[in-house]
Amino acid sequence: MIKGLLLDLDNTLLRNPDRQFAAAFTARFERHFLDEFGLAGGAEAFRRGILAVHDGAQGRLSNAEMLLRCLADGLRLPVETASAGLAAFYATPYEELSALTSPVADADKLLAALLEANLLVAIATNPIYPQAAILRRLEWAGLSDIVPSLAFITHSENMHFAKPRRAYYAELAARLGIEPDECLVIGDSRRNDIAPASALGMRAWQINPERGLSPILERLGNASWQHDVMSRELNADMLAPQFMGNLGALAGLLNEVKPHQWLQRPDPGEWSILQILCHLWQAESAVHQQRLRAILSQDNPFIPALPPPGPHIPACHDSGWEVYEWFRARRLVTMDMLAGLSADDWARPARHSIFGLTTLLEMAHFTAQHDRLHITQLCQTLGKCAD
Repeated sequence: MIKGLLLDLDNTLLRNPDRQFAAAFTARFERHFLDEFGLAGGAEAFRRGILAVHDGAQGRLSNAEMLLRCLADGLRLPVETASAGLAAFYATPYEELSALTSPVADADKLLAALLEANLLVAIATNPIYPQAAILRRLEWAGLSDIVPSLAFITHSENMHFAKPRRAYYAELAARLGIEPDECLVIGDSRRNDIAPASALGMRAWQINPERGLSPILERLGNASWQHDVMSRELNADMLAPQFMGNLGALAGLLNEVKPHQWLQRPDPGEWSILQILCHLWQAESAVHQQRLRAILSQDNPFIPALPPPGPHIPACHDSGWEVYEWFRARRLVTMDMLAGLSADDWARPARHSIFGLTTLLEMAHFTAQHDRLHITQLCQTLGKCAD
């Protein structure tokens, strides 16, 4: 069942001549840092930042942090000065680029129809610009009024991966609190939207910018539209992007935690944020890695279900970010353990006390689902989940 719609922005909801826009952006960016600081090379430093974002940072640094570091290093500016320069660029010179864009007909009708259907609607734009810039683009598209109703908008400050990496789509699904196969991506680019989303297990509809959104609206008018495009069957290539995307989603939520919130419990029977992190860290080796190793090393092992840990597990450390780093390190060990396995390895059987007959592939996928369960729990604790 589809629960979330992930809509691309450029040339889906906003008409934007990509190459012309990129050239104009580069020229204005270069001129801005020349005028502000007398420094050439700003555009090249930003380009290197985009390359670094596409390489990824294993889920720890946001795209904005990566871009800022590259810009500051490239121009030999203090980070605070480079940050102020970026903010000034997006406040004024960036606005001049609006003349290159134009609204897409029926974009507002499409979003209204999806929201009316009680679906989670997210703007899934390539997150290399900050929130302020993406909000301006939505304004250029004539969609400002609908922004408060959106479940999520990706931008450089809240994302840790970029298109066309599958981890980008996995991170977005985790932030929405749904499974990849519960997502439908609508976009114009096969490379950036359709192929990576489909490879992750999401459903995807590609639009033709020349025909616009009317064919999509027609499809939505069919009562059986959710069954028009089936998700792909689970396969091993879907797992590493989900593991990485989950790390990014977790880091994105932790960035929003205030100092007084780490130990707060929304209810006596619920965990604090610190307890959630401790559970993820401890379960990674004591439960998930142990199960996966047993399936790899034993013939059809029995996997017992452990009793629920209960609401009163002790906090394992006083620093939530430190525990996150511990969890991330253990997750990378899990990924190394699963890297390079054969199809026969992934099909190795096991017997689970609750799930019954299962395989290594299914148990590894359960590990990713376990992440998302507790990412949603953390999101609810912060009050940051979409309705």
